Amino acid sequence: MLPTAHLTNKDRLIKGSRLFVRIALIVNRAFFFGVIAMLVVSIILSTRFVPLLIPTTSAADLPSALTGLRLLMLVGLAMAVATEIVLRTLAQIITSAGAGDPFIAANARRLQTIGWALLGLQLLAIPCALLDKFCPALGSAAPGASFSPGGWLAVLMVFVLSRVFAAGSTMRDELEGTV
Repeated sequence: MLPTAHLTNKDRLIKGSRLFVRIALIVNRAFFFGVIAMLVVSIILSTRFVPLLIPTTSAADLPSALTGLRLLMLVGLAMAVATEIVLRTLAQIITSAGAGDPFIAANARRLQTIGWALLGLQLLAIPCALLDKFCPALGSAAPGASFSPGGWLAVLMVFVLSRVFAAGSTMRDELEGTV
């Protein structure tokens, strides 16, 4: 068995990570429900909603801005869902590491899940760019979407780590089977 004394529940990194993920989950859920509330308000108040968020919008641009804001909120909801998947899955990996056994097949699958969610987050830049280009009525509220090399590198890194964890857990299982 590999030495895992440094990965016990007493490890400050594990404890700090647990706390960070818990706080991030709370913030992400608050964002999610806040966006849902704003979407509902945008339906109830209709064109009176836009000037609350974009005061410089002209009356002629109100329908376009309202549509743009609603689409932007839908993108925000998709981002919150992907972030929820990343955080919940990361919490499971942290729990496994805290138990002293991080190199298991389940964590390889979890890393793959995180990779897919991160890929989804990167791809959500496409609708943001489209909103920025085709909905000028949003003005400064339009999301600034750009290519993120760091984000794409993170996606690649997580998928590679998933393969590393899968190979490592297979090798460990084979080694334990020979003893």
